[in-house]
Amino acid sequence: MEKLSSIEIKDKFLSFFKEKDHMEITDSSIIPKNDPTLLFINSGMAPIKNYFTGVEKPPYPRLCDIQPCIRTIDIDSIGDKHHLTSFQMLGSWSINNYFKEKAIALAFEFLTERLNIPQEKLYVTVFSGDEELGIPCDDEAYEYWRKVGMPESHIVKCGKDDNFWGPTAETGPCGPCTEIFFDTGEGESYVPGKEFDTKKRYIEIWNAGVFMQFNKNADGTFSKLSFTSVDTGAGLERLAMVLGGHKSVYETDLLAPIKEKIESLLGENKIPERDILIMTDHLRTACLILSEKVAPSNEGRGYIPRKLIRRCMMITGKSGIKNFDFSAVIEFILENYKNIFAKFSTNKAYIVEEFEKEHNQFEKVLTGGLERLATIKNEASKISAADAFDLVTTYGLPIDIIKVYAEENNMELDEKGFEVKLEEHKSKSRNTGKISGKNLVKDLSGILSECRATKFFGYNSSICEAEIVKIIKDEKECKTAEEGENAILVLSDSVFYAESGGQCADTGIIKTENAEFEVTDVQKTSEGIFIHFGKVKSGSLAVNNQVECIVDETRRLKISNNHTSVHLLQSALQQLYGKNVHQAGSKVEPDKLRFDFNYDGTITDEEIGKLERIVNSNIRKNISRKVEIMNVQDAIQSGAMALFESKYGENVRVVSFGDVSNELCGGIHTEKTGNIGSFVILSAEGIGKGIKRITATTGDDANEYVRKKINDLNRIAKLLKVKPEMVLEKIQKEISVKPHKKEETRPISESDIKPLNAGDNTDCGYIEVSEGGKKTVSEIGKLSDKFGKILVGIVGTDKKQVIVAVPDSLVAKVQANEILKILMPKINGKGGGNKKVATCGTDAKTSDIVPEIAKIL
Repeated sequence: MEKLSSIEIKDKFLSFFKEKDHMEITDSSIIPKNDPTLLFINSGMAPIKNYFTGVEKPPYPRLCDIQPCIRTIDIDSIGDKHHLTSFQMLGSWSINNYFKEKAIALAFEFLTERLNIPQEKLYVTVFSGDEELGIPCDDEAYEYWRKVGMPESHIVKCGKDDNFWGPTAETGPCGPCTEIFFDTGEGESYVPGKEFDTKKRYIEIWNAGVFMQFNKNADGTFSKLSFTSVDTGAGLERLAMVLGGHKSVYETDLLAPIKEKIESLLGENKIPERDILIMTDHLRTACLILSEKVAPSNEGRGYIPRKLIRRCMMITGKSGIKNFDFSAVIEFILENYKNIFAKFSTNKAYIVEEFEKEHNQFEKVLTGGLERLATIKNEASKISAADAFDLVTTYGLPIDIIKVYAEENNMELDEKGFEVKLEEHKSKSRNTGKISGKNLVKDLSGILSECRATKFFGYNSSICEAEIVKIIKDEKECKTAEEGENAILVLSDSVFYAESGGQCADTGIIKTENAEFEVTDVQKTSEGIFIHFGKVKSGSLAVNNQVECIVDETRRLKISNNHTSVHLLQSALQQLYGKNVHQAGSKVEPDKLRFDFNYDGTITDEEIGKLERIVNSNIRKNISRKVEIMNVQDAIQSGAMALFESKYGENVRVVSFGDVSNELCGGIHTEKTGNIGSFVILSAEGIGKGIKRITATTGDDANEYVRKKINDLNRIAKLLKVKPEMVLEKIQKEISVKPHKKEETRPISESDIKPLNAGDNTDCGYIEVSEGGKKTVSEIGKLSDKFGKILVGIVGTDKKQVIVAVPDSLVAKVQANEILKILMPKINGKGGGNKKVATCGTDAKTSDIVPEIAKIL
């Protein structure tokens, strides 16, 4: 079996699938776009999953790429021979094109003929079927594997946990899959009918096909999809391990240099091998996340780099290693892997700064925490719940390092007691900071049991007087709230709208002559008690104080305009798509509105324009608001639109705007539609099977959005030297296939070669020509061989083609495609080639290109 580098594997993979009529697409950022279900891109399919659901149309039915991925689900397994938190996924896809037979044939051909892996070293798994799911064994995949020559003793049937790919939500596309494993020869060999050892002997190297042929329905049943697709993925690091003849992914050219750098910096300090592997993986992944300008933090995406960095620091800290040079490792990773991850170069300063910030911050914490642990160890043989809680909350040590310390020093740890204390602490902390009360309302039921429903005057006013009925701090009833304290106020009356029905809460102030309380959130109980969350900005408040409530009216006006716009949008959708369209969710905020609705079709740009025109037409009509309190049944029979009828009381509030909109609604609305000003749709997207989401904005926010778009268009027109109305036509002409230009009649000669200031290297030069084609590439290649020089051609004036040619006499030492890979990130170029000749396109100036080439050579 031929040993291959990671670069060679990537080149062979893309070349193979492009030969098989697949379009190579550009890899995506590891930060998902418009997908709140993912923290990071965790598979090759993730950035393009809308192609598989029909929400978006793919650029071509067969695709391939190499996608960086982050996957932390197996973080506890890091340090074994093949698990990683970040990796590069080799992906190929068929969307409503070929299916199982072709996918299996391609996989087998690529592995056995292009990568030359002996067939006897390969095993495959197929779905064995599942009675509970009601889906039979995937006999098709089984037979197709037999057809390509895989012996039955190497085809293993596995259950749904291993070989059935389910939807990421409760419903959606799914299907059986087939995976390929490499036999490492370590441990017991597989015997048909016995356990298939995928942890030690057989290493998965490729999911050769998730066969998306079913749709999981809401009732748990499965139906056939309108079209089938194939999703494949192979981890580059694992393939490099197998094809490099290595026992671990950490011995590959993708990770070994980092491991060796860490070992050299450790010097005489000895730490377990597994810890070195963890540091190797975690520091590379941390760099990758930081390169996307995700700063370490305690929540969301930022928690992952924080956890990775701190885990590495804990490894050196618990081993008593002081002043380990983590920065040197980070610098090494950024410098040596910038050709793979371009943002390692462009965002280097940010990565280094954020890493050092996190390192310096945790270094102080870690030192104090480990010293405290040493003290506890000297005083007792047990870490009590109180000690563990103190170490976590005061010293900032994560519980996992405390557990490791206890195990390594034969100490008991009261983990259950710690969890009880931590939960008590979390409960008390729920109303600290900028308090949000949605999760706290139920916990206050005992304190609020004697309160009557709050009288709400907010529909017709933004100011009212009230009495403080209760003050609550840290979930305890108090008599007063002092300056600087976070608190909850329960009032006799209120004008503050409490969050409900998709509309956000009002904000504002509650004040006396000597005190002011900033309202940041308002919730209400099922009994109608309004709970005002916020902070005492000045003075002191006490129970029974008479106060004045003042809503932030500017903010409320924007909210009321957006809420009315939701009603107008729903009317427009029903006018365009039919009365069967109904609301599936909404959110109304000051700066934008969001409306979810049922619709199976694709929303076109033309339809977005129609919706905007219908809504804006009704805004210009300046229709007056009408509000009625009616019996719920009478309201529905009169034609008022209702949602979730069981949630309505006997009497309901009906808001209507002429004949355009008539809905049951408890929200705040503008008096006349003309107050909205204008309405602009920002986006329309699919968020689930049969559910679409429209996000829009109104008034000044809409005008500002449109003005920015116009300014952008004018700038583009100026750059293209055309009128704004001609921009689209100009761009279409630029990207369309142009007729071949006549090749330069004057051949390129030795006199055209200019010297490159490349130090002692005299075997190189560059050539500039104003225009050219295939003949130019050929001529530069011939000149390179003739004079034994590395030649770089720069062809064109604005958009340039860069040609790198290496003579036969030097190709053993340096390759054209390797030179180009180093050059492209520096000049924002895209392209490829082989060892002899490689080309790329770029917008860079010749004066910028030449010095970069000189540095490389």
